[in-house]
Amino acid sequence: MNRAWALLEFGRLSDPVARRAVQSRRLHGEADRALAALITQVGRLEQPADLFDACLDRYSSRFGAGGDYYTPRPLARLMAGLAAPQPGESVLDPVCGSGRLLVAADEWARGKEHGPGVLTVHGRDIRPEARRAAAMNLTLGGLHFDLGGEAVDSLHAGPTGLSPDIVLANPPLNVKDWGYQELSRDPRWSLGPPPKGNANFAWLQHAVHELTAQGRAVVLLPDSSTRGLNTAESYIRRRLVERDLLAGVVALPSGLFPHTRTGTTLWLIARDKSPSPHWGRNSRVGEVLLADARRLGGTLTDLAAGSHHADEIIDRICQVFANWRGTSTAQEGGTGQVDWCRSVNHDDIARRGYDLGPGGYLQKALTSIEDAVSAAEHRHPKDALYEHFEHALRMSEQLRDVLGTEPAKWVQE
Repeated sequence: MNRAWALLEFGRLSDPVARRAVQSRRLHGEADRALAALITQVGRLEQPADLFDACLDRYSSRFGAGGDYYTPRPLARLMAGLAAPQPGESVLDPVCGSGRLLVAADEWARGKEHGPGVLTVHGRDIRPEARRAAAMNLTLGGLHFDLGGEAVDSLHAGPTGLSPDIVLANPPLNVKDWGYQELSRDPRWSLGPPPKGNANFAWLQHAVHELTAQGRAVVLLPDSSTRGLNTAESYIRRRLVERDLLAGVVALPSGLFPHTRTGTTLWLIARDKSPSPHWGRNSRVGEVLLADARRLGGTLTDLAAGSHHADEIIDRICQVFANWRGTSTAQEGGTGQVDWCRSVNHDDIARRGYDLGPGGYLQKALTSIEDAVSAAEHRHPKDALYEHFEHALRMSEQLRDVLGTEPAKWVQE
């Protein structure tokens, strides 16, 4: 798109001389014929948005290793389903990329009973190329959208003032140089200053700060954020639980992104978990739903290729959260008989040192040696290392209890 933008000199078309120069250009005859055939084929498509979606996937596969990637379709659908947007609500993605999360949110909200554009959607991104891709994607989806006046870094630009009902975000993972010095006293860090060398919890708190008083958010973070030993991160996790802002954590299968095998989790934020039209029928004050989607088999991206299995898994996860919140049409109020998720209270989380990794709370669900072996075979080596870190942290907490000493004061690292 950048080459085409520059080649055709769209920015200069208001100049009559430049316009005539552009109009006089012709492609090589063979290329011209091939392009005409392609345009004819595209014109016959019932859903041209699907072709554009496929192009985005190919782009991410090719350039993802350089940090230029877009949210996979199955993941976008899962994040939208967990947020469960309703017609009339507003949605913000502060790192919107190609706009897939916003398209998925609108598709989820309208379901089968509404037309497109039932949500008010807002996107921001630092890359001009991403904003162009988002504009095309959202237009093909029939959405009315706001992408801001220019490309911006949402962390440095600060709050938008939009007060959205929902924030969906897939921010860049583990960014070291995120502007800690300039933003160290930012009012968005109400849960505690983010670590100097990692932007993960800066993005999470940015999402929290943007929301309305009954708003919800789903943010993708690396798996290490659930249990990292960095003091600043531990403090933020603790405050997130104590202030009852955390609604759930979902550990995701590996292989979601073509350029990395970094483990990832979805963090569900809710400003208010008491019964309401925005939240649901069931009060979940003081509770957190922890789910391990790795136990459902396969990877979301692998299953999406030529199979409906991924959609079945996504629907299953979203249905459990809907039952838990009380937003489903069924009257079920819990998670049902499943061994891959568990609703825990704040006391349970405190006893585990505010470790938010779902796997540690689901160990009892492994009912046989075969299950344990199967789970171990699918674990990434990093997961085993983090388990050792968790064990050491728990031993430290128990030792403090035995000695009758107070934990060290939480300080910024």
